[in-house]
Amino acid sequence: MNTLSYGLLSLLSFAPLSGYDLTQKIKPLWQAGHSQIYPLLASMEQQGYISYKLIEQTDKPDKKEYTITEAGLAQLRQWVEMPAEHPVLRDELHFKLYSLWLSEPQKAKELLYQRMEFCQSELDRYNEMLGGNETLREERGESHEPKATTFGRYMLIRKRIMDMESSLQFCKYALEELEI
Repeated sequence: MNTLSYGLLSLLSFAPLSGYDLTQKIKPLWQAGHSQIYPLLASMEQQGYISYKLIEQTDKPDKKEYTITEAGLAQLRQWVEMPAEHPVLRDELHFKLYSLWLSEPQKAKELLYQRMEFCQSELDRYNEMLGGNETLREERGESHEPKATTFGRYMLIRKRIMDMESSLQFCKYALEELEI
């Protein structure tokens, strides 16, 4: 199984989801499209890691709602405790920064302002998720209990908030450097 498979199992460990719901929920975490997700779902179903029930719909085609099985939970539990691979950095901005000397100063500033707008938008969205999610706050409580089912989601949202704050800080630094 690949990392995306484990990501899908992770999402299913929280609640049953359709293939479409999985593609939407995985977007903030991992870049993957329908063409990758649906074959993995079929493979994981054949391996016994997930099962599905067919949901009949009158106005749309029927859909499959996937659920993680005990075998899937065991597989996920085993994977979670293994060391993570080194992070893969794939940010187009890195190459643009490397070649910034070719850019007009105003265009370089616009590039950084655009990234700042994106980061601020994401920061607002993640802060809203954290502040507006009663279930997340109630289950997490003040004890930061790692066994709560939402603890991992809480930690991931906090990481994304820190990432966006760091990116904003870098953009401000870079804009100051461009003024020198």
